[in-house]
Amino acid sequence: MRARLLRLVAIIAAAVMLIFVSVISAAAMDDTYRFEDLGMSLKLPKSYSVITRDTPRDDKVFSEVNLNYDDTMTAFHNANIYMWAYDPDMVLQISLTATQDANSKAVNNYSDLTAAERKAVSDTISAESGVTSAVEVKHNGNIFFDSQRSAEAGGTTVYIDQSNTVINGLQIDLTLQKKDEAITPEEAKVLTNVANSMSFDNIRRNTGPVFDWWRLLLWVGILAALSVAISVIYKHNNNAQRRRLEERRARRAESEKNESELPEQHNQEQRQTFEEALGYMDDEEFNSRAEADEMSGSDISVRERDPSKGVSYFEDGGDSIDDGTDYFDTYFKEPTESRTPMQRLFSTVSAYFRIAVDHTVFFFKNLFRKIFKKKK
Repeated sequence: MRARLLRLVAIIAAAVMLIFVSVISAAAMDDTYRFEDLGMSLKLPKSYSVITRDTPRDDKVFSEVNLNYDDTMTAFHNANIYMWAYDPDMVLQISLTATQDANSKAVNNYSDLTAAERKAVSDTISAESGVTSAVEVKHNGNIFFDSQRSAEAGGTTVYIDQSNTVINGLQIDLTLQKKDEAITPEEAKVLTNVANSMSFDNIRRNTGPVFDWWRLLLWVGILAALSVAISVIYKHNNNAQRRRLEERRARRAESEKNESELPEQHNQEQRQTFEEALGYMDDEEFNSRAEADEMSGSDISVRERDPSKGVSYFEDGGDSIDDGTDYFDTYFKEPTESRTPMQRLFSTVSAYFRIAVDHTVFFFKNLFRKIFKKKK
C-alpha cells in the first residue's frame, strides 16, 4: 500500500515538473516585437539583444553591443532598417529591413504571382552575386524566397542567410549574418523560426475586383421591381386593348344586325346621304382631297360624279384604315391567358414597330408616286 502511494506521489511530482519546465521554457523562448509602421510583428529569442526604432536612448542594449544611439538611428533610417538583434555571444546578427517602391507595389504580394512569375523571381535572386541557392518556401502561410550567399567585407568573409518576401507592397528582408564561419543548420533554424513568427494586421490580396453581393442584390431588386411594374402596366394596357377590341366587335355586330334589318331602299338612302356629306362641289376641291388621301396612303376611287349635281362621291378602296377594327386585328394578336407577360410585351412592341414601318413605307411610296406623276 505504501509503495503504491509513493508511486502515485512520484507521478504527480513528475507531471508538475514537466508542466513547470514547459512554462519556463516557453517564457524564456521568445519576445514579441511590434512594428506599427509596417503593420506587423515577429518573435525573437529572449536571450537576444534587440534594437528597434522604438528602443529608447537610455536602454542598456546600446552599451551591451557597443553602439551609439544617434549613429544607430541614422543608419536605421538611411538603410530602411527596423531591427538589429544579436545572440549572447555576438556571433549571429539578425536584421529586418522593409522598403517600398514601384516594383514592390506592382507585385503587392508574392502569393498574387503565378508559378511562372515566382520562378522568374527565384531565378533573379539566384543570379545575384555570391548566391549559392534560392528556393521558394512558405513561412506562416506567406511565400518567401530563402537564399544563402557569402560576401567579402574588409578581408573578412560574411555568410548570409536571407528570407525575402513582398506583402502589402512592402519588400521585407530578414537577414542572418555570421562572420568567418558558415552558418550551421541549427543556427539557420533561428532565422526560420523568426520568419514563421511574422504576422500581419491585414494582408491585402490582388484578386481582381471584389464581388459585391449587396450591390448585386440591389440591382436584382431594381430589375425585379421594374419587371413587376412593366408587367402591371402591360397587363392594364392589354386589358384595355382587349376591352376596346370587344367593344368594336360588339358595335360592328350591332351595326351589321341593324343594317340587315333595314329595308334595302332605306339602306340606299342612308348611304346616299352619307356619300353626299363627303362630296365636293368642284374639281379643285376634289383633286385636293384625292391628293391628300393619296399622300396619307389611302386608296380612294371616284364612285360617282354627277355633273348636273356638281357633286363627287368617294369610296374606300379597301386598303385604308376605317374604324380601327381591321387595324387592330392586323397588328395586334388576340390576348390569351396562356401567353406570359413578356410574350405579350414583345407582341405589343412588335406591333407598334410594324405600324411605324408600314406607315413610313406608305408615306414615301405615295410621295415618290406623286413626284413621278408631276414629272410626267
